[in-house]
Amino acid sequence: MRSGKYPGIRCKGIVISARCDLAQNKIKYFHCLMALPLEDWFFEVLFNDILEEKKKELFGKIKRYAEENNLDFDSLINMGIDKVEYILTQCVGDNKKVSKDISIWISTWKTIEELSSEKKDRNHKNAYLRNNAEKLVKSKMLHLYNSVYPKFAFVPVKAYSCNSSSVEGLVIDLQDIKQIDMNVKNDILDYKYDFTTYQGDRKEEINKLFFFENESDFVMADDIITSPWIEYILQLFAHSFIRIGVDNAFDYEIREYCNRIMEANT
Repeated sequence: MRSGKYPGIRCKGIVISARCDLAQNKIKYFHCLMALPLEDWFFEVLFNDILEEKKKELFGKIKRYAEENNLDFDSLINMGIDKVEYILTQCVGDNKKVSKDISIWISTWKTIEELSSEKKDRNHKNAYLRNNAEKLVKSKMLHLYNSVYPKFAFVPVKAYSCNSSSVEGLVIDLQDIKQIDMNVKNDILDYKYDFTTYQGDRKEEINKLFFFENESDFVMADDIITSPWIEYILQLFAHSFIRIGVDNAFDYEIREYCNRIMEANT
């Protein structure tokens, strides 16, 4: 399926409408959650999340230095990288260690901005993560597998196929939901959406909902997510859907706070 949030990724549509309503056609529309293949989610969602966290961690260091030198951080940061580098350098004096730190901060900031603004291939992204965020990647993947990654749910391939893997599978965006006409369901079950044999005049309309643009494209009901995984998905969806979004503390902020507590009590 096509997702408005991830337009370039071929997603799965996880049907969450009640089976009885689907079977008896009691509803005009059914609903799907968009699910990304794990590798696509890793490089498109997790990568951007890590970049954002790295940027906030960097800005935390710059903010502390700015406050020590009576500089307004918000005004400073809005001036852009080059002016920030110039102003911070002027405050250094002969302190070589701080001068080196500032050079590292600016270099890191430029790298993050470059990776954020340009479409990098996965080899570039992989190299950055391997060199700069290996521990953070593993930590966030554990969050995903342990069902504590905000707004996402992981479903292993063993939940919907004979593959026994617990680490491969789909990542469901719990806030990316699509409403689909029930007539589409019937056409899918009747195998009408095969690009090479489709005789109708709705190809453009179908292509807005599914990837329906090449001879190899077709749409079908693929697999069934078995119990208790389907109940697990619905539970996480309900929790995510009704939860008020708040900004949680980042890992580095929690670590710094814990260090302060321990240092204060030694």
